[in-house]
Amino acid sequence: MSVGQYVTERFIGKLILAWLAALILAGIGTVYTPFSLVEIAGVIGMLGTLGILAIQVHNTSNNRVEPEDAGEYVDGTDRSDTSDDVVNGDGDGVSTEHDVGATEGLSATERRVQNELIRESYCRFTEQPFTFWPSPQGERLRSYLNDEFEDVDEDVIDKVWRFSKDDGFFKRRPGKRSLTITPTTLWRAKELGEELLLNDAVQDEILDVLLQSYRSDPTYPRVDRDELIEAVGRSSDVVDHNLWLLREKGYVETQAYINSSDGGYSEAEITKLGRQVSQ
Repeated sequence: MSVGQYVTERFIGKLILAWLAALILAGIGTVYTPFSLVEIAGVIGMLGTLGILAIQVHNTSNNRVEPEDAGEYVDGTDRSDTSDDVVNGDGDGVSTEHDVGATEGLSATERRVQNELIRESYCRFTEQPFTFWPSPQGERLRSYLNDEFEDVDEDVIDKVWRFSKDDGFFKRRPGKRSLTITPTTLWRAKELGEELLLNDAVQDEILDVLLQSYRSDPTYPRVDRDELIEAVGRSSDVVDHNLWLLREKGYVETQAYINSSDGGYSEAEITKLGRQVSQ
């Protein structure tokens, strides 16, 4: 049963009880007043109905159910999980909630190691956003930290790496053992002074191009990378970075082939979720 049906049935039940009570009171009232049973029952029933309506309106306003996605970001993930972004109104979609879980308890040394991990991860991401896959279990990144912090105990580096994964700075590639960064890593990199190429306006332009391609030919809506870059009118780095974020949000899908272009993908197409957001 839906919420609306449940509320309706309860309201009808209250009305029936109110009118039954009105008839009983009216029967008693005819003994002591000159008014007829129908007149007294009508007045009492009307007052009861108005009272029930007032109570129903009050309860509905105080117990309004939030939408099912009220606890999610616009990209479809939970607000408590900062692996996705929160648009803060300045057009760059930056989240300030980067300290989550165990990361909050890192010592100064551990925080220094993590900051370098974030910077290096972002540096590798900027080179090829769609092909940035650390070696299995991130051994290559961890080896970099061991070389960079020779004065830091290896257990500390392992702890930072484990916390960073657990707190959403990295995620496992679907069906693979390798890991990739999440938007949380980008937001932290920005806070560490890195300049992001992400911009809401660019993302809107990308979605517009992909949406038009879908409307022109729904059977094959994919757009070639070079065509997409030309249509958007931005540099390849800007388009690639913003397309990556749109893919993280679930708004687009990308396809890569053996002879894919330098961006790490050959074609892109808008998803059903992306079409809903764009239209």
